[in-house]
Amino acid sequence: MNDNPLDDLYVLLDNLVQEFMEKASLHQPPIDADALLNGKAWQLLELEAPSIPSKKAVQVFDPKEAGSSDVKKQWLAAQTLASSLQKEAKVRWEKLNGNQAAFGISFINLIAQRILVPTHWLKSLALSLDYDLIELKRIFKTAAYEIVALRMLDLDNPCIITIVDNGHVFKRKSNCCNPPKTLSDTEAMVLNYVHENSRQKKVNDQGWKVTGWPVHQLDWRREILRSIPPESPD
Repeated sequence: MNDNPLDDLYVLLDNLVQEFMEKASLHQPPIDADALLNGKAWQLLELEAPSIPSKKAVQVFDPKEAGSSDVKKQWLAAQTLASSLQKEAKVRWEKLNGNQAAFGISFINLIAQRILVPTHWLKSLALSLDYDLIELKRIFKTAAYEIVALRMLDLDNPCIITIVDNGHVFKRKSNCCNPPKTLSDTEAMVLNYVHENSRQKKVNDQGWKVTGWPVHQLDWRREILRSIPPESPD
């Protein structure tokens, strides 16, 4: 087992979703979770029929982007499919951990993210596309920008993902460090440019490597940053 038990969990869920994709004969993105749900795809793994997860058990997700109704429908379908896979995930987790119950783990959300953006595809595509969020979203088009961006944190390359809505930091997460709450000067510079110009910006300055992307609507502006802090290996 790894030193971090969450690493084992993520590998377990990655493998489970990959098995599901292979049995459903899905070999490339995008994943239409809504079609899988309507086609009763869970029967391929001889799983119990899914149930609509309660709001207490799942991440309530309301994307504010072009086509938001479609990506929201896909997210809800992925969560419902994940409810079928959740039981098998818990069984495998408890077997791996000596029957220790999986308390406080949001299996449904973690599985749903992987259904829409499977890790085994994301790894190779993200590397070949230099982690370009716009291109990755074009490929994983049934997932919201937010989901695609945050899934980069499950890859090996260290980074910080920051989501800014109308000038206010909405989410700031990292897979390599405890990121400071305030943006670095380089991040702030990239953010300001993207916000004002509605254009992608990539900067390497003061040890920081930062790329920013606009997700802009007429009355609402979101910017997403992927930052590599100083002294982090690429």
